[in-house]
Amino acid sequence: TRSYGKSKTFSRRWHKILKTMNKGPFSYSGNKFRIWKAYLQDVMSEYDKVHEFFVGSGVCTYNSNNGGISTDLDSHVVALHNALKDEQLHTKVENIYNDYFPNGNDKSCYYKLRIDFNKDYIVNGITETNVAQLYTLLQLSFNSLLRFGPNGYNVPFGNKKLDIERIRKHSEIFRNKDISVKLGSYDTIDLNNISKEDDVIYLDPPYVASKFKYERSTGGWTDIDEANLLDYIDDLNDKGYSFILSNTFSHRGVNNDRLIEWSKKYNSRFIKMSYNQWACRVSSVSLEKNTVEVIISNITSAFNELPRAHL
Repeated sequence: TRSYGKSKTFSRRWHKILKTMNKGPFSYSGNKFRIWKAYLQDVMSEYDKVHEFFVGSGVCTYNSNNGGISTDLDSHVVALHNALKDEQLHTKVENIYNDYFPNGNDKSCYYKLRIDFNKDYIVNGITETNVAQLYTLLQLSFNSLLRFGPNGYNVPFGNKKLDIERIRKHSEIFRNKDISVKLGSYDTIDLNNISKEDDVIYLDPPYVASKFKYERSTGGWTDIDEANLLDYIDDLNDKGYSFILSNTFSHRGVNNDRLIEWSKKYNSRFIKMSYNQWACRVSSVSLEKNTVEVIISNITSAFNELPRAHL
């Protein structure tokens, strides 16, 4: 187990940089902003870089002092992040909106844009050209969902307001911090590029009983995936890296006994988070009232304000 590294220098710089909190460049199921804001930000502010091995919307990376290395198995997620290297991305999105929506938000205009995007996407995948169309669709779609089917992007119109500033701001952060987002599994990261003294690794894997599946070649997140991840984290600890894991002891009535037993060796704390407000708006997702969420870390001096998961 570990205490904070060179915390004070980074903490002072953090408060200067973070005039606003960043929710990530796009919305994503299981968005980590609320858990970051409530529990993680103070601890992560003590580190130079935050490396997110299940990046999603990248909330922790964009709010970090100096970026980090991130991975995801979803090529759409990776493409959306890497598109932020283009300092003109927000202008391209704005031009697309003005071209397709001359009279403001309109359902038929949205579906015309979706058709045009999918024609190119089905042939070429996500490209430097059509990724701006995808950003536009994401912001205007129902619940800003990132969802693809056999015929491409398939989320209906959501009549939402376009937020150009969100794209511009995150593009600026991406280009000015040392941020790298790679396509691949968490275990493909070269640990030689991560500082044991100054950086922290954050892991927010899918829940074993979650309906939101992590698309591996085997399909979804399995008990084997969970076991492999916990072994990997043990190896991180043995090698001297600082880590934070957020997960659940119980979800959808299923206890994660493997995680419960494994967590006894680390600093494990109960938290209370709920994504019910989001779930209520998606008919296929039932309300979750019995989820027991935890933060597990090898940083002994962290999260002392939270109740211990083990006596």
